[in-house]
Amino acid sequence: MKLSILMVNYNTEAFIADFLHDLVQQPLSTQDYEIIITNNVQNNALAEMIQANQFEQKLNIQIIQSNQNIGFGRAMNLAAQIATGKHFLIANPDLRIQQSHFLQELLTQAEHQQHYGLISTQILSDKAGYKTEYLSYEFNQDLGYPNQVCWISGALLLIRSEIFQQLAGFDPDFFMYCEDEDLSYRVKQLNLPLITLSELQVYHYGGASEPNQSYDFYYRWYRSRLLFAYKHFSQDTFEKLLPQLQKQSSRKIKKYQLFKIFYLNNQAKIVKWQVMQDIIEKIQKQGTNWLYFKP
Repeated sequence: MKLSILMVNYNTEAFIADFLHDLVQQPLSTQDYEIIITNNVQNNALAEMIQANQFEQKLNIQIIQSNQNIGFGRAMNLAAQIATGKHFLIANPDLRIQQSHFLQELLTQAEHQQHYGLISTQILSDKAGYKTEYLSYEFNQDLGYPNQVCWISGALLLIRSEIFQQLAGFDPDFFMYCEDEDLSYRVKQLNLPLITLSELQVYHYGGASEPNQSYDFYYRWYRSRLLFAYKHFSQDTFEKLLPQLQKQSSRKIKKYQLFKIFYLNNQAKIVKWQVMQDIIEKIQKQGTNWLYFKP
């Protein structure tokens, strides 16, 4: 098997249907690739969608049912356990393929770059500020990799199965967010390159499994950002970071409250920085153990 496409579903069945329709149009033989979807929802909506579209007759597809929502990284690791491809394509459910020979060209490039670490493509999005490549890690730290690509977006990542297994997959301590950044960092520690293929592209809708940027959304996001910092920053850097973030969040909250009539969506911005302040205070009171995801 040349390729295993790994996906996670959490109430994203409609997006997955569109992506699977795109895969049906790819000329690459279904004998060369498989699709494995971990279903993080405890219902039959995904299976019913696949049956209604007859995808099981058109594609080589398997569903793994989790007994609870185990987050993105753990769900991907679960799919990887039964994957047989030489390469794993980690794909978000809300992608659309833009080119007719995308999969074949991606595999061709992977064979040319035999010692790659991670490969991605151009990722198009309507979301402001969306990037494929990032030149620093959380809180503008380069962790010893200055002036270079530090990590690439997990919306679409190709990785050799042997490297994924060598790294034990995604770090299960992250529930959601920053697991792609963490994987990229550990790949770079193996002295393997992060590659973006500019000639290939996909469209990423973004936020399909979590469309509302509520208090809970920011809580999960900042919790993962600070877990990444705790895991990979020096103790001194991490300890200095906390009061800096606390001061920053206090300033931002006061700013948006004081000038709220001049800022659009000011309430969302207040919530965002309030979450940061709440998490910092919790770390100061309870330590860092609670940052780790434990299902």
